Amino acid sequence: MYKNHPVYAQIEREQGRQTAGYKGECALDYYLTFLPDDKYFIFHGLRLEDPKNRHFQMDTFLFSLSHGLILESKYISGELEFDEKTSQLIRNVPEGHETMGDPISQVERHKEQLRSWMEKHLGKVVPITGQVVLTNKNAILLNASPTIMKKVTFLTNLPNRMKSINENLPNPILSEKELRKAARMLNQKHAPDQFDFMGYFKLSQKEMITGVICPECSHSPMIRKSANWICLECGCKSKNAHIEALQDYALLCGKSISNKQAKEFLHLSSSSVTFQILQSMNLRHTGTKKGRVYFLD
Repeated sequence: MYKNHPVYAQIEREQGRQTAGYKGECALDYYLTFLPDDKYFIFHGLRLEDPKNRHFQMDTFLFSLSHGLILESKYISGELEFDEKTSQLIRNVPEGHETMGDPISQVERHKEQLRSWMEKHLGKVVPITGQVVLTNKNAILLNASPTIMKKVTFLTNLPNRMKSINENLPNPILSEKELRKAARMLNQKHAPDQFDFMGYFKLSQKEMITGVICPECSHSPMIRKSANWICLECGCKSKNAHIEALQDYALLCGKSISNKQAKEFLHLSSSSVTFQILQSMNLRHTGTKKGRVYFLD
């Protein structure tokens, strides 16, 4: 999409938020490597449906014989303050104050949902604890009460906080066999979130910049010539630049595509060339001839 599109700035902000979240989770993963391999099952982005048909997703969930631990990663820089009266996270910015949703309340809500899920599917009451983990090294926590400090920790202190939690919850609730079975069930019940990018931003395919994007200079579209993709801007030549283009299509438009749709999206003039490209990718498909649909998964 072109930069002068009305929602371009909004998409950039969302991209920044997602990137920050990813950075925080990567930083968190490093400190999780210090945990004993045989003590925890570790789940990333686990999304479940509670007994009241409400979905909830946890950044990281650690599961042991004695308890479960939800970790909510927050990659936020600057001066931060948790307002216990209003249940808000406040960041001091040059313009004043920026209010955010309260991750402590979110963790508490997820704890209750997970407890209910465990009771329903495992028939066990498993202690569930939670921590908000500040993963940005430039975060400064102001005026934090003892109550807040029990629920929030800095990334570098996470191993110490987990050691304390383990000492407070030493007694096994599950046998090793029950834990492995429960871990398998958590994987089976994971319900990935299907984010509808186009619907969320109220976009149509006509508003997108289609075609194969040059991997060198980002010019679009590249042209197909003699089984290669050629960039008319920088001269880059590629045999498989269409793969990333079709991955973009899957994320934006859906994971199924017809020959006609692929031909239009890739800016190809030949249906037979489009067919050859799709066939070369060994995609799952259904139907025959013009009714054939390929699955981009």
